[in-house]
Amino acid sequence: MKVVLKVSSSNENCNGGCEFAVLELTPELAALALRRIAALREQKNLDPDIDETYYWAYFAEYFSPWTNLASAEGEIEAASLAVANMLEELQIEGKEVVTVPENFQVPPTQTAAVECGQMIVREDSIAFMAIPKHASFYVRTVDIPLTMLEAAAAAGASSAGCCQ
Repeated sequence: MKVVLKVSSSNENCNGGCEFAVLELTPELAALALRRIAALREQKNLDPDIDETYYWAYFAEYFSPWTNLASAEGEIEAASLAVANMLEELQIEGKEVVTVPENFQVPPTQTAAVECGQMIVREDSIAFMAIPKHASFYVRTVDIPLTMLEAAAAAGASSAGCCQ
């Protein structure tokens, strides 16, 4: 399952070209996230003050469909506008997390370079965070809820069972 997540910036005046993030929420990634949530819950039993854990992770691809459009060639501009239109049709502004078709592609010119990518694990969700290249602030995705992670993991388990 491929999802697009809204992104917020710790800098209110700049997002470093990281307006959204696209993520391939594979059954393997969902299972990894669920194991990490279970580990956090176990840690919380030992120390109730623990709130969240951070893991190095580069699963999310940050982008903005409106970055670099002035210098883009016609074909790239059309692809970027198609991405923007699709996100608008899927009502990402209100939903914040939307499932997109597997063939959803972000034009390379719209992809932001980031450093220090991390997965944030909470008791009932995960999120992703990074630093845009050459910036001194963070961008963070909205949370992916536990129910979505469980559904993605279950999809992998059911497809594995059908082919044995």
